[in-house]
Amino acid sequence: MKVNRAANPEANMQTSGSVSFVTHQSRLEKEPKRLPTFLEVFDKTHKKKGTDQYISDRAREVAESYSHQMTEKYVGEEEQP
Repeated sequence: MKVNRAANPEANMQTSGSVSFVTHQSRLEKEPKRLPTFLEVFDKTHKKKGTDQYISDRAREVAESYSHQMTEKYVGEEEQP
């Protein structure tokens, strides 16, 4: 793991310290009383605290790609009978 982190440091960044992704997800579930989306948990773990800025360009690209994919997949789905 140490070699992987050193090989591509920007791709292995997150801001949650030793708190796991699953722990963040369960904490987010309690707030709106629903399961959080992947993007909500990703934002929680990859944005600088107190700002709306991603910690790296790669993190921003992943979030934008995910949003684009979900929009393409689900846009207009509610309109179908």
